[in-house]
Amino acid sequence: MYDDHYGLSGRPFQLTPDPAFWFDTATHKKAMAYLGYGLSQGEGFIVITGAPGAGKTTLVGHLMETIDPERLHVIKIVTTQVEAEDLLLMVAAGLNIDGTHLPKAQLLAAIEKQLHAVARQGRRTLLIADEAQALPLESLEELRMLSNFQAGGYPLLQIFLLGQPEFRARLSDPRLDQLRQRVIAMHALDGMGADELEPYLIHRLSCVGWRG
Repeated sequence: MYDDHYGLSGRPFQLTPDPAFWFDTATHKKAMAYLGYGLSQGEGFIVITGAPGAGKTTLVGHLMETIDPERLHVIKIVTTQVEAEDLLLMVAAGLNIDGTHLPKAQLLAAIEKQLHAVARQGRRTLLIADEAQALPLESLEELRMLSNFQAGGYPLLQIFLLGQPEFRARLSDPRLDQLRQRVIAMHALDGMGADELEPYLIHRLSCVGWRG
């Protein structure tokens, strides 16, 4: 009823993240700058944290729309309590590898081989792990080990980790010292500024046909 009355083509404030509603707040511009810097470096880990609803998933969706698939192969996984071996299977699936019945050593060899194959196509591989705060320490360490794969001195895999604020605290665990040393940029998404609220509301309404 409200959509018809106001001439809206959709719901402007739905809970499901949608990159079509991307809005450049100051903190999101800064996050995109970090992600852009990370992509230009082509190595290491980029960490973005934020409270639920801060826009992490929308940020990733917006980033995906800016990426050239001819230059970058993206593996996107939403993690829960994924153990290390299951995480490797998810990475393998993102590389079109059926690793279901492979021993771990063969699975790692298959992942490395496929990363080399992607590189020979002139593309880099980017792994984006959402909800990273849920990953066990062993799984995070497995990601660090995957980042060791190289060809001619250049890394074959770059990793973006997105998580809730507590993930920053987890990274201070001494057992993750080596991973933390490979983090080349880290940004915490802040709340929206008071002066951004009205433009944000107008933007979302305008995206679904509101004309004042």
